[in-house]
Amino acid sequence: LEVGSRAAFMLFFADDAIVFRPHPVNYKEAMKNAPPLKNPLETTLDWEPIWADVSSDGDLGYTTGPSVWIDHTPAKRPTYYGFYFSFWRKQPSGEWKVVFDVGTELPGQYGGSRVLGSPASRRPASPPPKLSRQESQSSLMDAERSFLATVREKGFVKALGEFLERDGRVYRQKSFPIVGIDSIRVYFSRKPYLSSWEPVQCEIATSGDLGYSFGSYTTEGGPGNLPAEKGYFLHGWKRGAGNQWKLIAEITSPLPPETPKSKQ
Repeated sequence: LEVGSRAAFMLFFADDAIVFRPHPVNYKEAMKNAPPLKNPLETTLDWEPIWADVSSDGDLGYTTGPSVWIDHTPAKRPTYYGFYFSFWRKQPSGEWKVVFDVGTELPGQYGGSRVLGSPASRRPASPPPKLSRQESQSSLMDAERSFLATVREKGFVKALGEFLERDGRVYRQKSFPIVGIDSIRVYFSRKPYLSSWEPVQCEIATSGDLGYSFGSYTTEGGPGNLPAEKGYFLHGWKRGAGNQWKLIAEITSPLPPETPKSKQ
């Protein structure tokens, strides 16, 4: 924050870091032609992690927590309250750098606990299978496809029981994070879940026990004839006690509504 959030992001984001703007883009490529700020501190972005985890080999991890954007200019634009989710990878130099960053807007200021927590240790009965990087990525993509197939065949509630970690987290725009399988079930009893999704890329820790995937999704209208929504998602995955991939987080970033085409 001493140099402004943009300069800090350029310093702590990896060269291949991905963000949604609103489509998936390389952050540094997207920002290299952005005009310089006259005063980097005219707005501030504060954030703090309240939940974090790291792979068993210590080369991939994630942090998540509340953020606050404040405009200090005479314009005094409304304060923005958000919640971020970042995956970090340890670089060959030993530094940790962000490789994926996404956030959602909150309906107001976060008032929950600020104590940093982490998932309860649930070590698999046996070590994760030793797979090549390509084989590990294939296993995670297979889990994504199985999750979607189960949602379509058995419904979202039953799919949750099979694929969601009990302390999993779901992030939606203008909502506080929904944490825990019971709360997530209640939330989606009145909101539509993703109708379909297509993962396009994934990354996995060298130890093969933590990873993430992202891609596009569609949500059809639910109760009250809500309009269909399209956008991009980030899924966090971790191998559970039986070495199956378990969903630990889902963050969606909807695209702006399409403008109706004018009739000629």
